[in-house]
Amino acid sequence: MLAVLRIALRNLLLHRERGLLLFCVISGASALLVGVMALKTGVAATQREVVTTFLSGDLNIGGYFKVHPDSIAPVIGDAPRVRAVAEPLLPAECRLRERGRGQATAGAGRYRAGSYMMGLDVTREQDSLHHFKLKEGTLQSLEKPRTVALSTQLAERLRVKQGDITTLFMQTAGGKRNALDVEVVALTERAGLLGESAGILVSNATLRELGGYQPRAAGVFQLTCGETTDVDALAGRLREALRQAGFEVLPASHEAYGDKLTPLLREGWAGQRLDVSTWEDESSFLSFINDGLSALTFLVGMLVFGLVVVGLFVSLNVAVRERTREIGTLRAMGMQRPAVVGMFVLEGLLLGLVASSLGGALAAAGCTFLQGSVTLPEALAGFLFSGTLPLEPHLSQVVSAVVLVTVAAGLASILPAARAASLPPRSAMESL
Repeated sequence: MLAVLRIALRNLLLHRERGLLLFCVISGASALLVGVMALKTGVAATQREVVTTFLSGDLNIGGYFKVHPDSIAPVIGDAPRVRAVAEPLLPAECRLRERGRGQATAGAGRYRAGSYMMGLDVTREQDSLHHFKLKEGTLQSLEKPRTVALSTQLAERLRVKQGDITTLFMQTAGGKRNALDVEVVALTERAGLLGESAGILVSNATLRELGGYQPRAAGVFQLTCGETTDVDALAGRLREALRQAGFEVLPASHEAYGDKLTPLLREGWAGQRLDVSTWEDESSFLSFINDGLSALTFLVGMLVFGLVVVGLFVSLNVAVRERTREIGTLRAMGMQRPAVVGMFVLEGLLLGLVASSLGGALAAAGCTFLQGSVTLPEALAGFLFSGTLPLEPHLSQVVSAVVLVTVAAGLASILPAARAASLPPRSAMESL
């Protein structure tokens, strides 16, 4: 076996021009695959961070309250009782925060614009407020009654700035239309595709006043947990505990809370129903981005696989034709067919392994170096949830690329190797 390995290495060195070209092509293909996988991982991580800042917790305990069958509000009527059931089940790494949610229309003069609205517990969320990027003002100002922070997009539509007065319109739980004059105390920067999901920020107290909710009501309890927490298992335990406590709990569904409002409004029930959802459920309308990047990664992987197979197949076929005398001589000296096959397969495997390892390593190093330093245009930044190119390389990505390319190289070598092994010893004499 060592002799076959030495012959394979010698042949690669002897035909260095063709080998170097294939080496560069395979290295580049492997680097491209690692780069795409790093982009996919980086976008997924950034998306989760943005979603759990603006839209959702890692896990959410929300509710839908209907005073009568023809109206619905995304609110928990008896929040202290729900909190008492949930808190004993929370892992140590999870933190619970109360937020409000709903839909409202903001008006200023003759301008109107609708948006999702979120309520914040400003006093208890001091450590998380820095995640919101502000253009003007501070979110701490929301502690004052009847104040609002608007997204940049919304403020531009309404032609308002910090310090101006705007009016918020919202449908109450009883189906009536309520209005509240509020002062604009801050403008939030664009948050990509989620800019309008947090278009209106108010305090929980202001949201209760606008929605006509009782002091015991809450919009949603959001749990922020570590990445090691199994949120799906925790969601199952919470649903069961809430049912045992006497609450009606909706079955799990992969939908955002806003997508459930209309179907639930059509149902002829009244009262309170709770809903437990994960951050993936609440951001399901953004799944096309991850699906697209997954499809791109698969496509690039298949292109790399095909490139390696075709390139090595053609190269080794040419090598078999050029080395007819060498193969015939080796066969005449007693080399068996399996050894000839092994020699050519080893050449392909060595070339694929070394080239893909170098290409993958260079790509991972490049991604690490470029991480957070490549500024993206605004349109692309919205889809990738980041103002800079979100790259997150991992060793597993390099290993995956190396395995894929090495397997492709091995498969591409089989037919040329079998053809070489089929040459009879007398072919060496015939080629003279």
